[in-house]
Amino acid sequence: MFNFLITLFGIKFFGKEDWGTMINALLSVFLIVFIISWGNKDYLIRKYSKEPSQIYQAFYSNFFSRSLLLPLALILLLFFPITIAIWCIVLVLLMHSYNALESLVIFHQKFGAQFAAELIAFGLIFSSIFYFNNFSLETFLKLYSAAFLFKLLWLIIAMKLWKAHFHLKVSLQEFIAPFWFFMLGLSGWVASKADLYIVNFTMPKAQISEYQIAITAFLLIQSLSYLIILPFTKHLYRLPEKSIAKIKKILALTSFPLVTLCTAVLWFILEKIAILNLPISFYVFGGLASIPTYFFIVDIMMYYRNKKESSILKINFINALLNLVLTFLLIQKMGIMGAIISVFINQCSFLCFYKFKLIK
Repeated sequence: MFNFLITLFGIKFFGKEDWGTMINALLSVFLIVFIISWGNKDYLIRKYSKEPSQIYQAFYSNFFSRSLLLPLALILLLFFPITIAIWCIVLVLLMHSYNALESLVIFHQKFGAQFAAELIAFGLIFSSIFYFNNFSLETFLKLYSAAFLFKLLWLIIAMKLWKAHFHLKVSLQEFIAPFWFFMLGLSGWVASKADLYIVNFTMPKAQISEYQIAITAFLLIQSLSYLIILPFTKHLYRLPEKSIAKIKKILALTSFPLVTLCTAVLWFILEKIAILNLPISFYVFGGLASIPTYFFIVDIMMYYRNKKESSILKINFINALLNLVLTFLLIQKMGIMGAIISVFINQCSFLCFYKFKLIK
């Protein structure tokens, strides 16, 4: 939601072309940070649960080992002017450090502290949009860096990390053990974000802005499906089939009116406030692409319940390949309309795989 609001007003005040350069830089940074993360969060949470007395040894060993991948950020020097590239590299370093704390936040349940940090950092960036009269990519990269530095220090203080036992160790095991967590994350990441990156590298900056804000909003609509089942999530792993069927029915009955209402509100915001001038068919396909998630999100959890992570990995990679090929081909023919149609087809493919159990 914070990213959506920043993008919405960034486009409104500075224009789609200028803010598109910001999105281009951030997507490059996010890609490198994702690779460096190497599936650490889920791996470490599981490790903390098994060895609660060794939490900080595990955390520091994983953090310093993954930090060996930081030189990957130097590749940014090939794609951006030197000053912009340097600030992108600084942002990679700060995001890497901040994101590393997420496993500790979850384990110690410091969600209030993290939300406060996110809210204040959002306020810093959001208010800056109104403060500056002219757009400067370097200025906003500095602002993002300052925001992540603030969030990093806030969490360190909130968790009193300096009191924890410091453990400096680098181990190859920190790449081997979380590898399948990384692959599962990578497959889902490519399946869901390939369209955004293809748009980023093939379309004009103005259309990058249009697509990024629209697809972020539709992802928010999809995420409402998780909020609906949130009260039941901790029970899903032991509920009988009859109760699970009722939850699925609630989601199915909710999906169409909720997505229709949200899509209408989204159209009003993007067309009357941001003035994107996207065709109505874009919103129709975006809305349709948001519906399948409501029908298969519980099925995904049942796969986890039955320890079928390998099946999820296969489904994700098949759909990742489908998304890559379809998006690339359709963008050539139809521009960003092709991208949103690709997302719709991809979501329908996910639905078929989970509902018809094409991979068991």
